[in-house]
Amino acid sequence: MSMSENISNELHSPDADLSKALRDYFERAGGLIDSSDRFRDEYLLDFTVSGLEDVHAHVNLGIHVTTESDDLDQQQAFLQASKRGVVLKSLYIEVDDVTIDSGGLLVAFGACLSFLFDRRYSQVKAMGIRIYEDCSFHFFDLEENIDRLERMSIDEELSIGEDIEGRIIAYFTDKGFGFIQTDEERKFFFHIANVVDDELRTRLPSYVPGEIIPVEFQYGGHDGKKYPKAINVSMREEED
Repeated sequence: MSMSENISNELHSPDADLSKALRDYFERAGGLIDSSDRFRDEYLLDFTVSGLEDVHAHVNLGIHVTTESDDLDQQQAFLQASKRGVVLKSLYIEVDDVTIDSGGLLVAFGACLSFLFDRRYSQVKAMGIRIYEDCSFHFFDLEENIDRLERMSIDEELSIGEDIEGRIIAYFTDKGFGFIQTDEERKFFFHIANVVDDELRTRLPSYVPGEIIPVEFQYGGHDGKKYPKAINVSMREEED
């Protein structure tokens, strides 16, 4: 089984009843529904809506429903699939069983309509929505939430002061900061003030874009920023 098939099965099988229940709301509203395997397997969408009865505005929405909250892998897979452009707008809906029994799916249906027709979201291609036990909800930016979850994941795996190896992949000489990338493709922010190696401090002001410099450093937390911070940065010899 391919990676795409594995992700698709994880995204859809556990929540098939949820998806069908929300799809029923759209069908009762005269929605033109497509829940073919192609959308599930290739684009990670439970179903698409391409029209509503008596609504003359253009409708082209893909929907995924899940009971999993803050699932990093699911959100990453959904966001990447949404960028392939099979539908104009994609909505990732998180809802729990308690909410379902207390009218949460009706709220989800209303939220879908809001995402389609509220002018605040007219230019937004993909969005997440979280529906709570009291049937309140809020939209969230998928990319921002994924960044938050990735930072939390790093904090769980690394301790402040932990030694790490990587390579400087970018440095802005006019601003005094740059980025280090590890073999796992994690990026860390560093400032020249956090460089403890005299040779590296001398070399960085003449850094050439595209230059790769092997370094070792320590994890300095992320302070709520997009990228975690590298401290005590020094040069190292690259192993053959």
